[in-house]
Amino acid sequence: MRELSFVYFVVKLNHEEHKECTKDTKENNHRRIQMAHKYRHKNLVITGAILLCALLLLPSLRLFPVGAQITPVTDVNRDVHDTRIVSFFEALKRGNSASAFEGLLSGSPLGAPEASMQATELRRRVEGLQPEFGDIITQERLDSKPIGANITLVRYVLMYEHYPVVWTFAFYRKPTSTTGMAASPATNPWVLVELHFDTDLKSLL
Repeated sequence: MRELSFVYFVVKLNHEEHKECTKDTKENNHRRIQMAHKYRHKNLVITGAILLCALLLLPSLRLFPVGAQITPVTDVNRDVHDTRIVSFFEALKRGNSASAFEGLLSGSPLGAPEASMQATELRRRVEGLQPEFGDIITQERLDSKPIGANITLVRYVLMYEHYPVVWTFAFYRKPTSTTGMAASPATNPWVLVELHFDTDLKSLL
């Protein structure tokens, strides 16, 4: 009986020690999980603070060297382009293609004497649109894309009676210096350097 009692006591003692060890292990695991969550939250807070500081400091960073100036195409330039284009279309609508091209090509290399043959061919092609597509009804501005400070592409669609025609105008303004700075319209005005038109409506997609 003594031996059995001693064995029972040893087994019970081992069982109690196992329960204590299991309890300690669970508590330690729980503390480790809490610490992991705590540090993870702390790291997220630090990362968010760093990103916020970077966003606040970003506008003050110099993305271009000192002295370089980038001048976007302003609404004033857009009005200059649109006024010339609309005047061109209105003259075409009245059937006065000579006046239309005279105003559009003013100061342009396309209107220079050495380019007279190309200008004559361009005018002939434009005059051939009305017999094919009918009278001009109206025009609609599609978009304007500045390329740097001195080039702008403008697209219009001219609505004829039977079919629309897509027009692309490329305007250029000579820079004031080799740095590419935009010039004043009074000193270096915008001139038309390219003109395209077609009936490929898929190009609008």
